[in-house]
Amino acid sequence: MINLFQPSLGNEELSLIKDVFASNWLGKGSGVKDFESKFATSLSSNSENFLSTTSCTEAIFLSAKLFNFSKIDEIIVPTISFPSVGSAIIESGAKIVFCDVDKHSLNVRSKDIQKAISNKTKAVYITHYGGIPCEMDEIIELCNQNKIIVIEDSACAVRSFYKGQACGTIGDMGMWSFDAMKTLSTADGGMMYIKDADKRIEAEESLYLGLPVKSKSGLDSSSENAANWWEFEMNRTGRRAIMNNVTAAMGLSQLNKLSAFIDKRKNIFEKYIHELGHIGDIKLPPTPEFEYKSSYYFFWIQTERRDELAKFLLDKGVYTTFRYWPLDKIELFSKYVIEEYPNSNYAASYTLNIPLHQSLSDEDVDLVINSIKEFYAQL
Repeated sequence: MINLFQPSLGNEELSLIKDVFASNWLGKGSGVKDFESKFATSLSSNSENFLSTTSCTEAIFLSAKLFNFSKIDEIIVPTISFPSVGSAIIESGAKIVFCDVDKHSLNVRSKDIQKAISNKTKAVYITHYGGIPCEMDEIIELCNQNKIIVIEDSACAVRSFYKGQACGTIGDMGMWSFDAMKTLSTADGGMMYIKDADKRIEAEESLYLGLPVKSKSGLDSSSENAANWWEFEMNRTGRRAIMNNVTAAMGLSQLNKLSAFIDKRKNIFEKYIHELGHIGDIKLPPTPEFEYKSSYYFFWIQTERRDELAKFLLDKGVYTTFRYWPLDKIELFSKYVIEEYPNSNYAASYTLNIPLHQSLSDEDVDLVINSIKEFYAQL
């Protein structure tokens, strides 16, 4: 079966993990700090704004806490979003206000957000669908005018840039995913960017038991006034959601390969564009403009024969799917649905994600293309 996603791991990752084992320190340490710093550098950003965690979902839930969402707040969410966003808002007590998206790019636009704004709007979550950046100039201008917090879900947009600035670093907070399906994979893991320095400190403490950031040695680290080293204080309530040196070792190795991974994905993306652009009723995703740089995480086609095509490809050994199923169609979020979202409905009915990852062979890519051509040839 040709998978939709697939990590690329090898001896380089094993070698760095072996070094961690030899150090006898598996927990959070210098390896994590090194990964945070080098990840920030790869995005031409200041490492002081970055913080690792166990998953992008953890960062999403943390964002609701950092910005103090409450029952008096409304949070705008594009219908095409990851379910963690909706869950985090509900858990905070705030109200979800859905908005539509562009039906072809599946990205939210400023005009979609504007329709959902009220005097209770506190924040908006932005998803750079498939790694293609949203039109951030217009979105940031609108949100600044209305004093709305911008949180970028850049889970799929590692090394995507909008007019020279890394996606995830344009708003007030951003987050990336390194799970088993991502271009840069640490099996599980995540990174976040936090613009405000004080909130960055709050985030670090919240992710490690509420302990003061200056406490570097864990629970057995005495405060200034403590008689013994096992005494400690806490600045806030907190959980334990920190990256470890084993995960970071994988990340450091993957980071060295990331440019090559993205180049490979770009080549496949462009081949799909060239080969599939004139077949049947297929509509293709937008191609990045010169001032944008995509991570090429998803490739999707839109066709009225989506369901038939998906079954045909599965029989050929090609796995496909649609991501992400609109949140307004999920019963858990149904009470927040107050209108129809026609563009989202269109996307949900006609969009199919086909395999795109750096482990695809030329033969795999040809099989995907030729199978799609065969499907339309028999109609």
